[in-house]
Amino acid sequence: MNNSINYVKQIKNAKRGGYTPTIAKDINKHKVQKATKLIEEWRRLANELKPQMQIDMALTLEECAQALDSALRGR
Repeated sequence: MNNSINYVKQIKNAKRGGYTPTIAKDINKHKVQKATKLIEEWRRLANELKPQMQIDMALTLEECAQALDSALRGR
């Protein structure tokens, strides 16, 4: 119940500031944040795998991270 009250207040305050809140904007922002965290996780895993002589897997993770990062930046 408390979350719904906060959400209503946020929308009311956002309208005062001239921002028109939409669910799509919030969902897309959340997806971008999750994708950014995923990129960081992949890069961390790639760095852990390199010293363990699993270079092919590390390079694959790094390539995926770069592809996702460039897709997000092109958006």
